[in-house]
Amino acid sequence: MVDFEKMKKKYPRTMIIVQLLWITIVATILSYILILLINIFDISAQNMEDIFTFPPNVIPQPYNYVGILFIPVGMFLIIWANYTLLWIGRISFKDREPMQRPSDLVLVGPYRFTRNPIYLGCLLMMLGLVIVWSSIVTAFFLIVVYLIFRFVFIKREEVILEEEFGEKYRDFKKQVGRWI
Repeated sequence: MVDFEKMKKKYPRTMIIVQLLWITIVATILSYILILLINIFDISAQNMEDIFTFPPNVIPQPYNYVGILFIPVGMFLIIWANYTLLWIGRISFKDREPMQRPSDLVLVGPYRFTRNPIYLGCLLMMLGLVIVWSSIVTAFFLIVVYLIFRFVFIKREEVILEEEFGEKYRDFKKQVGRWI
């Protein structure tokens, strides 16, 4: 049997690659399940477009193209935050998952500006889609995701971080805002 704890210490970058492969495999399986469900329920691309762009043209063209700017900014923020956690902070994928007890408090990179750069990046990308699609339905999903992030994930994570790092985390909270 393989001792993953020893491997993590001896080969930290290899374990990151293994974890990335598992994420890719899971994402692929979930994609196939989604495709299967779409085929079973005979959902066409036009039906999906009609759902996610209802009502149409709330923000008229070309003004809705401003939303395209938010999507890469959100992606960059997520990538930067993950890079900071995984390579600079040496935090494993397991430790960076929501509601896990981290081994280290990372205060560099995007964490100098926001305590939740990954969640902020996701919300910026969704905001970009809301503006591009100019959709009230997508805006509703954005609000739901924000509420889940804020009152489920972030609330619990802040409790965990205070328990783990105490005064150091409380000082960090005073210096850096939750979002910006």
